[in-house]
Amino acid sequence: MKVIMLILMTFLLTSCSGRGDKKGNSNNEFVEVYEEPSHQLVFEHKDFKIMDIQIKPGDTTLFHRHKNPMFYVSLGWQENASQLLNAKWIQGDSEEWPTGEMDVDSSYLTNPIIHKVTNVGTKPSRLIGILNTSDGLKSNNESNTTQFTNKWFRSKRIELNANEELDYQQLEFPTILINVSENDIELTKENITSSHKLKWLVVEEMTQLKNSTNNQIEMIQIEVLK
Repeated sequence: MKVIMLILMTFLLTSCSGRGDKKGNSNNEFVEVYEEPSHQLVFEHKDFKIMDIQIKPGDTTLFHRHKNPMFYVSLGWQENASQLLNAKWIQGDSEEWPTGEMDVDSSYLTNPIIHKVTNVGTKPSRLIGILNTSDGLKSNNESNTTQFTNKWFRSKRIELNANEELDYQQLEFPTILINVSENDIELTKENITSSHKLKWLVVEEMTQLKNSTNNQIEMIQIEVLK
């Protein structure tokens, strides 16, 4: 009986020790950026991923790794603090971004980072992030009509006035639209018309968009170059 009790106590102590070690080493663990819960993966393609990044005031993400070029569009990004793995917190690491502001970071490819982020603002933080997982373009097809152009992304702002339409017949590259306005866009595909309420849209060929409101709708068009 004493032997059985001793074995049982040893098992319990070992189990508790294992759980404690795992918790204690949590700072040395990380997930890929698209696996981090606040970076919700909303669309996945062999060449790109779309994430709807939302962090409530005071919330902190898990440690996560960036290793691919990323295109960001703000839907109300707040000031945040960040901490690199095995480093100290950096307060005020990122300032507030107005809705519609864009940024591209391709440095992750040569200098991957592992960090976690806290929303230190008073409002929810939100970004749409587009991850290019392809090899990108070998040549750089720059255009004066684009906001950002490199071997990974090409983008421009689109403004649709009331009752204005936009047709996509053929697409050279995967194309994504981010609606940075309050109003929904009307989408027609295969003679079916619907109100598209999501902030992101993966555009397909033979698609028509229309602004059926009385207000101007502003969108960011991002092409994922590959």
